[in-house]
Amino acid sequence: MTDRAIEAVAATVLVACLVGAGATTRSIADQRQDLGLVLSMEGTEGMPPHVALATAALGTFRGLAVDALWVRADALQTKGEFFEAQTLSQWITALQPRFPKVWGFQAWNLAYNISVCTKVAEERWGWINRGINLLRSQGIALNPQDPNLPMELGWLFFHKVGGKTDREHWYYKARMAREFREVLGDMTGGRTTAEAIERFRKVVDAPDSLDAFTDKPAREVLDLITEHGEKPDEKFLRMMGRVILYTNSVDTNLLAGKSLPTGTNKPFVAALLERRDLAAVFFDRIVPCLQKRVLVDRYNMDPSFMLAQMEAFGPLDWAHPHAHGIYWSEKAISLGQESRRREKLNELTIVRTRLGNLQHLMRSGRIEFDPLTDRIDILPDPRFIAGYERGIQNAISLIQSDEGLSAAEFGRATVEDLLKGYESFLQQATVFSYLYGDEQEAAGCFGKLRQIAADTGRGDQPLYSEGLEGFLALRLGEVMEIDVSNTRQFIDAMVQRAMMDGLAKGRLDTFNRFIRLAFSVYDKRYGATAPNAVHVNKEAKLPPFPEVVDASFESAMKQGSSPLLVRARIWAWAPDEIKRRTWPRLGELLAAQAKEAGLDAERMFRSPVPAGGDRDGGAGAAGTTGASATADRPAS
Repeated sequence: MTDRAIEAVAATVLVACLVGAGATTRSIADQRQDLGLVLSMEGTEGMPPHVALATAALGTFRGLAVDALWVRADALQTKGEFFEAQTLSQWITALQPRFPKVWGFQAWNLAYNISVCTKVAEERWGWINRGINLLRSQGIALNPQDPNLPMELGWLFFHKVGGKTDREHWYYKARMAREFREVLGDMTGGRTTAEAIERFRKVVDAPDSLDAFTDKPAREVLDLITEHGEKPDEKFLRMMGRVILYTNSVDTNLLAGKSLPTGTNKPFVAALLERRDLAAVFFDRIVPCLQKRVLVDRYNMDPSFMLAQMEAFGPLDWAHPHAHGIYWSEKAISLGQESRRREKLNELTIVRTRLGNLQHLMRSGRIEFDPLTDRIDILPDPRFIAGYERGIQNAISLIQSDEGLSAAEFGRATVEDLLKGYESFLQQATVFSYLYGDEQEAAGCFGKLRQIAADTGRGDQPLYSEGLEGFLALRLGEVMEIDVSNTRQFIDAMVQRAMMDGLAKGRLDTFNRFIRLAFSVYDKRYGATAPNAVHVNKEAKLPPFPEVVDASFESAMKQGSSPLLVRARIWAWAPDEIKRRTWPRLGELLAAQAKEAGLDAERMFRSPVPAGGDRDGGAGAAGTTGASATADRPAS
């Protein structure tokens, strides 16, 4: 073949390639747009300056730079050089902010790898919080259509903050509780589900800006804020939030009486108290607007979407990490359903995270936080049983829909993928609903358990075949982490739970339930209601039930390892009958310990009300067990 012929063939091939490339350009451009890989100069609007500059300067060479940096960062991560990998990740996100995987990589590195390089709880939380904010305020904001980033953020709240694998997890929970109590207060404590939802609805319905307040009462309040040198912003909102926290603080009252926190604008607070009409406008209208702005501007959260989750699942307390776990998991689910790459997203993991959050909320959905001592206590909230049921029904509907539920490389999810977790939930729900006084709910949960067991060929097992009482006898100890086979240990554990979960948190209803449960076991074992019954082993018979309760109560109150303030709260809420019986043996010891700690013994451990007397509406005692409490206020 001559040179001219070769040239002709080459020219023909070249023209064909150019025509083919031109024909596929539009298709490739559309795919790049769908995958979020295109970032025009218009797309840099609102980005940090360093991101916009790097994007404009490197142009089409950004891809090569990102590839090289990503390979290097991955190698450093494998070697355990987390700080160096973090630096490279920051460069990558600056060069390619629409690369979601690197945002997730960077947040994970901060929260899980770098945080554990220090033993100081405050420093650990700093790194974890930095990872959370990186996703919430930057990664998700720059990749609003990507479902993987909210999934990653939901997991951080569920596992790292809400879980127990990190030894400092209580510190993380307390810091988060303080942060959101300052902004939103306690919207769920002591309220029904409907009341909590309606309270949060005020935030949703509030104006987007304070400029919307043009009426005279609202302007008077805003002028009052300005007159006292304040600006109606997040800092001001948190200051007022702390005022409310300290005003309602049990620990502050026990240690020092009523007082306001450092940094309070006391003249403004006093002026607001003098004008009750303006105070009502402030708390009902101005505060919800400020709360809305902080949620949107600081936390990149949509109040309407938050309200939707409360309506769907129950009275979510936004000071609780699992509430945020649900919020971001639901964001991931909704974005995933709109994605063109659903088969690449593990929607099953997101749904399981949602259900895991709801199960944890059933076990620990009520938060008690005191700002003076950073005390945080968590209590079960059986109201989330119904929320879990709605969550799993929704998951089953998604699985059975025409589109199905993706499990990524494992294909489509099936209902069987959820059954093991559902069974675990029902076992815990049966125990907690029974303990918290809803035997009808407990029976309903147990009925569903028996149906699952029957459907899987396990219906004849003793766990399910011996009825609700038999199930509780077998599973109660496992759920509550006590040995039911040892009667004395069980009663002692129930009294301890009654004191810690009931009296220490000011919940006399909880105290009474645990005491009644302890008495029912005592009565069944020793026939307390049948005094003439003959016991085969007389030496093993326990003393009368009130004496058993007193012994456990004294033992707990004498434990030096238990913080003095916790014991003071227990004493403040304990029934006077128990106080009178144990005071001769505890009074001097408790007073000496309070004095040694430099505290007011009479304030911390007030002597009990004399029999037949009354003192400031103090706690009373009633019931056949000699330990039930009937009042709703502490004696001191």
